[in-house]
Amino acid sequence: MIRGLGRFLAFVLLVSLGSVAAFADAGTVPVASVCHAEAPINETWSEVAAQPSRWRCDGKGWTLATQTVLIRFDLPDTTNRLLPQSLTTHTGNFERIDVGVIDRQGRANWASYWPGDVRHLATGPYMTIPVPGVTAETAQIAVRMVRPWGKTSLSEMRLDPFAEGSGWPLQLIVAMAATCGMLLVPLLINTAFYSVLPERYVIWHLVMVSAMLAQAAFATGFAHLFFQPAMQWEWQASNVAFATMAGAGLLFATNFIEEDRLDPRLRKLSARLAPMMWLVGVLTSVPIEAVRPYSSLTMHLSVGVAIIMLVIAMIDAGRRGSRAVRFLFFGWTPLMAIGAWRILAHFAPMLHPTEAILPYQISLVFEVLVTALGIVNRFVEVREERDEATARALELEGVADRDPLTGLRNRRTIEARFEELFRRGFRTMAVIDLDHFKVVNDTHGHATGDMVLCAVAHALTDDRDTRAIRMGGEEFLLLLRGHDAAARAERCRRAISARITTEVPGLERIVTASMGLVEHDTRGNLQIDFASLYARCDQLLYEAKRLGRNRTMREKVTGFQPALAEAV
Repeated sequence: MIRGLGRFLAFVLLVSLGSVAAFADAGTVPVASVCHAEAPINETWSEVAAQPSRWRCDGKGWTLATQTVLIRFDLPDTTNRLLPQSLTTHTGNFERIDVGVIDRQGRANWASYWPGDVRHLATGPYMTIPVPGVTAETAQIAVRMVRPWGKTSLSEMRLDPFAEGSGWPLQLIVAMAATCGMLLVPLLINTAFYSVLPERYVIWHLVMVSAMLAQAAFATGFAHLFFQPAMQWEWQASNVAFATMAGAGLLFATNFIEEDRLDPRLRKLSARLAPMMWLVGVLTSVPIEAVRPYSSLTMHLSVGVAIIMLVIAMIDAGRRGSRAVRFLFFGWTPLMAIGAWRILAHFAPMLHPTEAILPYQISLVFEVLVTALGIVNRFVEVREERDEATARALELEGVADRDPLTGLRNRRTIEARFEELFRRGFRTMAVIDLDHFKVVNDTHGHATGDMVLCAVAHALTDDRDTRAIRMGGEEFLLLLRGHDAAARAERCRRAISARITTEVPGLERIVTASMGLVEHDTRGNLQIDFASLYARCDQLLYEAKRLGRNRTMREKVTGFQPALAEAV
């Protein structure tokens, strides 16, 4: 199943990458070069432009440790070139963006845009800003972003040939919508499973997937199909969701691994790190200048700690023989690899920082579905373990509720279940006692006496309408239901002598039995407890013995008063 899922997601990735290539060709204006420089907020574009040594044109070395970042798009010197109509970049927070259109004589026409002026696209994680007044005489598009919060808003900026901006092509939108939709599957599965498997890791998986859905809604831009969050709140919500996802993922992994297959110290450390990650997400979202240069840096470090912790936990669990860790290894490896790349690209000046949205989303879905399969597998294992435990408990209960000599139910069982059996119609009680059984033990020994008792048990029918119980010694009890209950009890009593004669040869005399029986008229209203009904049957039994033994004394009642048990 995991292989099939991997092949499907690989197909989605290939389609997505093909769409990205087409998108790069259709949604980007060709430029001669793209360069960037850093400057304090009080330094003008002209001052920085006059210093070529400050500009970097290799697409690397982006930084947030400055108040403003200047980006220069040099347009090719051709007459039939494609003119830019807007500026499109990855969604991110900032204070202001100044856009200048500079002609070949160096004249510049500037316009300023604040977060409220920026248009968010619903067809990708992009925002777009208009670039009016571009003509064939335009030589450069100048951008000055004041106090940016994310490197990718800088590194992924491009000139767009469409005034409204261009997002993902249709096939890529469909592919990404499918991957986001697949995140709903584990939510449904886990919600259903939690009612029968109330384990902590199911809750943490639900929290993790919910955070992933929220983060994916902003990362793909699909959130703008339903509402239009302000730039600041969108960035903050995405940050908190990302931190929640990392913390919940860490707690899920360490709780999902079997109890005895992970070092307890790792569990404790994870329990402490997870809330700290959520706190980091909140603190790095505080919109103040003192936080801005370190916000992205701190978030990346926090995620890096989570990845390192996950790797250590998986290695430890694998060495201890964990079966659950297989699902974590297959599910988390692609996502952790992409996360590690994004962290490395953020810190390494020689790399181009990128959100890697496509592989990230696909690896996200892969991780969630694989771990959901792991939960299903754990559910099956836990159910099997519980079924085995229940079977063992029932077996032990059965042994405890049975007479060890005859195998019949014992007195404790019938007393505990009498009310239930009475409601189910078992309203005829018969108490049977062997006549002169002491003579058998004294003459032939207790071993022969035990054989006699076993023969009695074989003579007493135990079926869906009859319950046979050994009360102790040579006394037995029958609970019966049905219109012929008294007649069936009498047949059992008469069968005792024949069964003993057949199974216990060498006895000097026939062993008989006496019985006291109370039959309830189902048209009446009998309300009685076990002790009272048993006492009445016992009185009838002794009456049968007084009258000569080997007989039954019975009565049929429509109502019962405890006093009757005393009147014999």
